[in-house]
Amino acid sequence: MKWLAIVLALVACKSKRDADHQTSLPVEPVIPRDAGPDAASSWTAALDKLPLIAAERTIILPSRADQPRFDVVGPLVVGDLAIVGSSQLGFAAVDWRRGVIVWTKPSGSRIAPPAVQGEDILLIGDCTGTPPISASDALLGCLRSVTADGADDAHIAIRGKAAAVESFSHSVGEQHVWVEGERVRWRRGDQAVSIDLGSGVAVPAPVASPPLSITYKERHWDIEQVDGKIIARGKAKQDSWESDRSAGELLGPVWIPQQSPMLRFVSISGRYGAPELRLHDMNATGSLFSQISLDSVPGIAMLAHAMSPVGDVAMAVRLDKTLKHDFIAGFSANALLRWVYPLPETARTDRVGIAIALDAQRAPEAVVVFHDGDTVTILPELSSPPTAPGAARGPLENATP
Repeated sequence: MKWLAIVLALVACKSKRDADHQTSLPVEPVIPRDAGPDAASSWTAALDKLPLIAAERTIILPSRADQPRFDVVGPLVVGDLAIVGSSQLGFAAVDWRRGVIVWTKPSGSRIAPPAVQGEDILLIGDCTGTPPISASDALLGCLRSVTADGADDAHIAIRGKAAAVESFSHSVGEQHVWVEGERVRWRRGDQAVSIDLGSGVAVPAPVASPPLSITYKERHWDIEQVDGKIIARGKAKQDSWESDRSAGELLGPVWIPQQSPMLRFVSISGRYGAPELRLHDMNATGSLFSQISLDSVPGIAMLAHAMSPVGDVAMAVRLDKTLKHDFIAGFSANALLRWVYPLPETARTDRVGIAIALDAQRAPEAVVVFHDGDTVTILPELSSPPTAPGAARGPLENATP
């Protein structure tokens, strides 16, 4: 394996059918741009020594340029569909294989990340109308439940007692949506609410992300990163452990055949010259073993990331302080840098979203990137060649985030 192994001290996320609603955009094929090499740019010289690739396809979505772009969300990959959204676009389901829009749904000016419950896709955003609610309630938005083919299953108003949800109603900041049984927890900034999927009633909820859950050889850990420390709570007290510090931001678990599960981090360091991002792994079971990748990429920040079930990582990386020079870096589960892809040079203030599409065996099949509020870019999968040391094609045991 291409690793420099080191030993460290512990271093150580129904109402009636809504057939009367019209889509916000015409559902029609979108012609993907050719996936030829992008025009050369001087800023990409910093990437010349890395394995540069071209996109497999790029899909430009129609949007309403006269509307402000408050939120950009997705992609959420569900089979062949990538669900994306923005305040200028509403929500759209794109067939990432064929490069066409399958369906769209309208939204108000603010939207939240899409989520999946069972076979339905949940879309949260400002209501497009004014639903009737109690005078003592505050309206927080509307939730639409949609099937994969675009049929509306439910459309409900999200509301709560005004005094109880006032702080959430005025909150701003990074958003997350987690499905928790028959409820959905919606976090925005430093506030969160829990929504009953049957009634739409919302109540205040904890803001903490769900722990990373790992089960290995009949042992189980719920793992969190708190103020830089890693805290692993085992079912048995003797299995619990924590670190004094971590090796950067926790990304997720890595499952390499015939090895214990590892926790993968990304660190940013400029100690050897220009700043760079590098992967670090540490044993998830509490042993002292950790390792660091030899491969690294230049950059000052990680904007977003996605991980496959075995630990392949795709990261959006900011190269410098211009806000114009960003790229996607793809690492395999065994921490080999597989490729880099420069995003278009533009002043980029909106979030970049990344997801990894999986095949029927849950192996990575493609990387889906949503950027600049209207562009879906499809990039190659990340797995190492089968003969590479530490190559992984399927999870030994499923980690449930």
